[in-house]
Amino acid sequence: MLKKQKMTTKSARNYVSILGVRLTSTKLVEVLTEISDFLHSKYKFSLFTANPELLVMAAKDQSLKKIINSADLVIPDGVGLKYAAKFLHKMDLNIIPGRKLFLKLLALARKNNWKVFFLGGKGIKNVTAGPVLDENGEPKTAKEARIQKEVIQKINEIKPDLLFVGFGMPKQEKWIYKNVKKLDAKGIMTVGGTFDYVFGKARLPPQWLEKLGLEWLWRLLHEPKRVFRILNAVVIFPLKVLCSKFWQNRA
Repeated sequence: MLKKQKMTTKSARNYVSILGVRLTSTKLVEVLTEISDFLHSKYKFSLFTANPELLVMAAKDQSLKKIINSADLVIPDGVGLKYAAKFLHKMDLNIIPGRKLFLKLLALARKNNWKVFFLGGKGIKNVTAGPVLDENGEPKTAKEARIQKEVIQKINEIKPDLLFVGFGMPKQEKWIYKNVKKLDAKGIMTVGGTFDYVFGKARLPPQWLEKLGLEWLWRLLHEPKRVFRILNAVVIFPLKVLCSKFWQNRA
């Protein structure tokens, strides 16, 4: 992403590489502190949340992998990543649910009077829908390109401290990468479908399911059309990790 200066805190982070994606292994409080430091120092930063499904996509799309690894922080979201890190590297990867991080950042924003902008949720109050994008993060039509131009202008008028983008994977990551230099926002974070859950469009899973790492089952029951995406996370991802371990041992 766009670098204005080097931050000394970056060298102190712990990283875990899974399927070629470098994940930041750190505690929630440390992530919040680093984001606060970024904002106070006027360092323009990007934060992506990565789950097993996104890593499967990146394994098939080298340009997407490059985009993800260009972010200042890539936060692991999904218990499958924890098991993969243990299996591949015998390391304990700290998992931070993207929804939880989003809510903590909103609380910090209220406390510190940070300006926020929500982009990407359709039919949700206080969230700007933005353009309809193709899988490459580009507006689908000339009309959507005009909408994108208007949205970027609106963002730059507000100059948010935190811009939350929820176009869905991998559109949101590609859109940010292609437009970051045009955006007058101090920090940009991907949120996937978080807007739907936080702002009441979709039902939240029970906490006990989350703790067991079975949120995918809740989503499958309530959104059967997600079946192929969920298969990527719970079937294809473990198989790719297994293959990665095999080649790791052969090296």
